[in-house]
Amino acid sequence: MKWGVEFWLRVAIAAGFAAIIIAAPSVLFPFVVSLIITTLLNPVAHAVYGQTQKMGWTRFPYDFAILFSFALFIAVIYLIGVHIFVPFISEFQEFIKSVPGMLAAVQQAVPELEKQYQLSLMPPEAKSLFARILQDIGEYTLKIASFSLSAIFSFASTVVELIVVPFITFYMMKRGGYFVNAFIHIFPDRFHHHLEELFKEIHFVLNAYIRGQLLLSTLMAVVVFIGMWTLNIPYPLVIGLLAGIVEMVPLIGPIIGAIPPVLLGLLQGTTVMLQVIFFYIIVQQVDGHFVMPKLMGSIINVHPVAIIAGVLIGGKIFGVLGMMIAVPLVAVLQILLKHMWFYDRYKKVR
Repeated sequence: MKWGVEFWLRVAIAAGFAAIIIAAPSVLFPFVVSLIITTLLNPVAHAVYGQTQKMGWTRFPYDFAILFSFALFIAVIYLIGVHIFVPFISEFQEFIKSVPGMLAAVQQAVPELEKQYQLSLMPPEAKSLFARILQDIGEYTLKIASFSLSAIFSFASTVVELIVVPFITFYMMKRGGYFVNAFIHIFPDRFHHHLEELFKEIHFVLNAYIRGQLLLSTLMAVVVFIGMWTLNIPYPLVIGLLAGIVEMVPLIGPIIGAIPPVLLGLLQGTTVMLQVIFFYIIVQQVDGHFVMPKLMGSIINVHPVAIIAGVLIGGKIFGVLGMMIAVPLVAVLQILLKHMWFYDRYKKVR
């Protein structure tokens, strides 16, 4: 069956929107933020609306439930800003200033380590490699930290985009299915059921990933903060929030997050350094074997090799941000490949 001119016109319009998004990816920023907020607030709005219906408030509109969830979200953000963000900025600035001195102190501590652990027998090439690793670690730590702070300030400085976020979020919460249905009806009727199943699966995976990852990062930040504070490691708030951020980078993120506290522990002696290493090993084992399977389950069913490839490609194209969003993008790509309708047609022709 030949597809008519109307169908190809709709495809051209959709392709035009896709081209605009690719040419100006910053356009996606408010929509991505709105999607994350919608994912967090939808359960709250549904719970409030359901409770009002049980209480007999049948005329209570869903719009009020959305506005209530907005008010709750704003209150939480305000409390986080006052009690966490403001102290974090002050501590973070001190941390950035101390990084060069910290690395210099670590390099001065290397000869003592050589004597204590008989590392002087190492060949010159190994010593040179170790010194280069320390230098690279410092540079990469500064990049991660600078990226985190610049991302926060750039997020706060994009006033226009932040103004439109509440409106986009409101309509996503109220009529989120409308946009999906509009896209589905671009295609002929025989594809509608297949596309509905496709978007349901993508919606389920992204919702579960966003909520699970945010909860996982929050737990990691709190646990690391408490651990570093208990071990008297400097800048526990910065280290905790850094651990929460890099938790979003699969596989290598936790290793990157452990480097600064290990170096800070080394400055206080090898005993403290070993305590920090032991703490991170325990945390990662609990995270990998108990917490993450409980939060994520088998929702993100992506092969580790595909995750590594996604992280490398995302990091090459978009830097740290690309590494953070690699897993959900690979998961969505896997769903798209699985649901390709032309694959079923190809099998029938065969």
